[in-house]
Amino acid sequence: MSMLRLIKTGTTLIVVVLVLAACGSADETGSITGSEARTRLSANKSSAQFGDYEILVIAMSTADLTPEVAQGYDIVRSENKGLVNLVVLRKAADNANTPISAKVRVSAANLTGQLKSMELREIIDGPSIYYIGVITVDHRETIKFDFDVQPEGSSQVLLIRFMHEFYTK
Repeated sequence: MSMLRLIKTGTTLIVVVLVLAACGSADETGSITGSEARTRLSANKSSAQFGDYEILVIAMSTADLTPEVAQGYDIVRSENKGLVNLVVLRKAADNANTPISAKVRVSAANLTGQLKSMELREIIDGPSIYYIGVITVDHRETIKFDFDVQPEGSSQVLLIRFMHEFYTK
């Protein structure tokens, strides 16, 4: 094997190793509170049970909101804005689910690890309580949302990773 070919092969292997190391492992959590395992949710599985609690998460383009809904919640309708909605429910004795308040923290990043700025706000609408946030997205961009959810009156923190691919065109 020529010296030039050996150098090219070695350089290629180094690049591949560096790219794989930058991607991280599939089990990496990127937790806000540490490296604890997170329950994974997506558009195909958007809810999870945690004992007496259920967490529901959905995401969509803000352009899909009706003008009335967007105006009512002070959300700008846009092709390049994504909306995330999280609901925390507590099971009652009769197995009915009741919305409850919680401390909710979120971090968001795309698949290349670019952090996305996002803040959640609590919405109380009659008996409903939910947490919404708006994020800037590109067409077909997948965002990983890591939520730390502490239901009101509980010391337990529920760890969730929700992934969603946004379509903006």
